[in-house]
Amino acid sequence: MGNLIAPIANLLEQAIKFLYEVLGNYGLAIIGVTVLIKLILLPLTLKQDKSMKSMKKIQPEIEKIKEKYGNDPQVLNQKTMELYQQHKVNPLSGCLPILVQLPVLWGLFAALRKTPAEGGVIPIDATFLGLALNTPDPRFILPVLNGVVAYAQQKLMSGTGAGGQQAKVMMYTFPIMMVMISYKMPSGLQIYWLTSSLISVIQQYFIMSKGEKA
Repeated sequence: MGNLIAPIANLLEQAIKFLYEVLGNYGLAIIGVTVLIKLILLPLTLKQDKSMKSMKKIQPEIEKIKEKYGNDPQVLNQKTMELYQQHKVNPLSGCLPILVQLPVLWGLFAALRKTPAEGGVIPIDATFLGLALNTPDPRFILPVLNGVVAYAQQKLMSGTGAGGQQAKVMMYTFPIMMVMISYKMPSGLQIYWLTSSLISVIQQYFIMSKGEKA
């Protein structure tokens, strides 16, 4: 996995350096790279959304099969697969775009995690809006914002009807997890995560709006 991530991380480092030359700030460069990644991966995001809509459409029929054959796992699996085939739905297709995105996300994470002493792209004195990009946010503004945006993401997801009770639980637990995970991250990483999450919320909102009008 390291052999795959290292070239991606190096490419992203070069992109950050290039955008720094253009924008004059490493924080803005991180935001710019995040936006570019989201644009490149937009087709996969749309494909994932299409898969989720297909699964949502047949969810009532899946529930009926569970009620009827819940005591017989073998028949339950058989009937479920027949339903998937009938509607030409692949339950794994929604996972594939995520798997494709992971190496890119890990590569950017690796690029931003390296300290200047380790050859990292962000200088030790680099700042953005008064925050040192190589150290955690001492005022916890970024972790809290990450938690708020994570809640908005889960709220939008629950509005699609996907996930059921599990989605409702995640709507409250995931934002807390995000705050706990991100508060020790360097501010540069938190800015990346916050920008990526904000774009995801905007994308999901417009995708849902388009679906309602269709």
